[in-house]
Amino acid sequence: MATVIREMPPPSHKTPFRRQPHLLDDSGSVGVWITQPAGMLVQLVRETVATGEIARFISVDAYQKLVSVMRPGERAFFIYDMGLMVRYETEARVVLTQWGLSVRDRIEHIVVRPPPEMNKLGRMGIQTIAAAMSLAGVQLDVVDDIEPFLRERNLRPRFSLT
Repeated sequence: MATVIREMPPPSHKTPFRRQPHLLDDSGSVGVWITQPAGMLVQLVRETVATGEIARFISVDAYQKLVSVMRPGERAFFIYDMGLMVRYETEARVVLTQWGLSVRDRIEHIVVRPPPEMNKLGRMGIQTIAAAMSLAGVQLDVVDDIEPFLRERNLRPRFSLT
């Protein structure tokens, strides 16, 4: 179950927008901004292990919130700032990959920022996801900084989710 955030993440962590996230998972680890143009920016707001539970929060709770404000036939941007991920569970990768493939017709573009010091196994996991999405016709870019993409696409948080 998602909750609306009541507090900003710690000041030492840079958020992508000046406003608070629209959603925060129950653990307080994942912030989600629903954007205009249509999109969802997911950011780990503290050091976190990406679990199946977090993957389900993203693929169910956050996605339902995004879809509720999208127009029929509209495609969305999915930006994942995973800079604070300390590791991920295989279940998280499987859940997100299967979900991504199931909603591929609603995806305009995916951008992933992995942790700067991610190990080879973790990078291989991201490459596996990227290959699966590419075969499904979805563009997925792995970047060191999400800011240029946000500026390029003029992505900004929605004022309201109603």
